[in-house]
Amino acid sequence: MKVLPVTAVLGRPRQCDSGWLAIQCRDLALIAEHEKNANLMVYACLEARNAIEQLWFEIYILLKGGSMAKEEFEKIKKRQDGWAAAIKVLEPQYRKLTQFAAIIMRLDKRAPYGIAVWDFKKLRTIWNQLSSYCHAQGHSQPTMGNPDWTTSGLNLVHEVFQYFSTQLHGAANGIIRPENMTPNARMVWNDFVSEKIDEEQVEIRLRLVAPLN
Repeated sequence: MKVLPVTAVLGRPRQCDSGWLAIQCRDLALIAEHEKNANLMVYACLEARNAIEQLWFEIYILLKGGSMAKEEFEKIKKRQDGWAAAIKVLEPQYRKLTQFAAIIMRLDKRAPYGIAVWDFKKLRTIWNQLSSYCHAQGHSQPTMGNPDWTTSGLNLVHEVFQYFSTQLHGAANGIIRPENMTPNARMVWNDFVSEKIDEEQVEIRLRLVAPLN
C-alpha cells in the first residue's frame, strides 16, 4: 500500500467522522512503520481510539433519533469512560435493532447497501488496549525502547482499520425504528425483541409478510 507524505496526512482537513478517523489512523501507522517513527505510532493509536469513540457517538445519536441536547453531550463527555459507558447502556437495544434491520435489508433487493452490525465488546477491548499508547509511557525501556511494544501498537491500529473496512464494505450504520416499521414487520419485531423467535425465524416470517413491499 502506498505510503503518503506525513505532511499530506497531518495536513488533511479534519472531519468528525469515524470512517475518516479510521483512514487517518491507518495512514499514520503506515508512515510510522516505514520511517520507524514512535511519535507517529502514538498518533496513529490516538486516532484509532478516536475512531472508536466517534463511532460510539454516531451510533448513540442514531439510537436517540438523530439528535441530542448539548447538555446531554457535555454530561457524557465528563463521565468516566465517556462514550464507552454511554453506549454500553444502549447496547442491548442497538444489537436487536441492527440485527432486525440487517435481515430486512438482506431481503429487500432494492436496498443499495446493508446494515453494519458492530461488536461493542470487540470495540471496547481494542479501545482499552489502545489506552496505554495514548497516555504517558513512563519509561522508554519497556515501551518505546521495546520493538514488541511498537509492533503491538501498530497491529492494534491495523486491526481497527481492518474491522471498520470490513464492517462498512457494502454497508452503513443504520437502524429501522419500530415506529417506522410496517404493521406486519412490527409484529415480527415484537416477537423478536421479546425473544419469542430467533434470527432464523425472523427471516422466515419477514419473507412471508414482505415488510418493504
